[in-house]
Amino acid sequence: MATILVIDDDKDYLYTMHLVLEGEGYTVETATTPEAGIAKVLDIKPDLVVLDVVLKGGLEGFEVARALREDYSLTDLPILMLTAIHSTKEVPYRFAPHEDYLPVDVFMDKPIEPELLVKTVQEMLGERREEPEYPL
Repeated sequence: MATILVIDDDKDYLYTMHLVLEGEGYTVETATTPEAGIAKVLDIKPDLVVLDVVLKGGLEGFEVARALREDYSLTDLPILMLTAIHSTKEVPYRFAPHEDYLPVDVFMDKPIEPELLVKTVQEMLGERREEPEYPL
């Protein structure tokens, strides 16, 4: 099964993500700082990264995503960005994936329902298949 790296500085959230994704059979690695996250990406080469926007330390999630795409040429690494920024701050605009400014594949708000998280991860990894219209 695929390896997923979750980069988030909230240890409770990491624990929850670990439970949900491991329960679906994924190998889950975690990092609590941007620098540790980038180092783990380069070391373990995960199949997908789940990345928070607001991180403690030198880099924010936006910079981590750009570094992975630009500095390390990981253009094919699927990145799912999750954030609570829309619900915790009065932001007059919505974030969305953008090739130059926010180079992630999917951007979603926290909290996220476990079923939606799993479905999104499956789709990003190409594991979700449509049910046949007629039984085989």
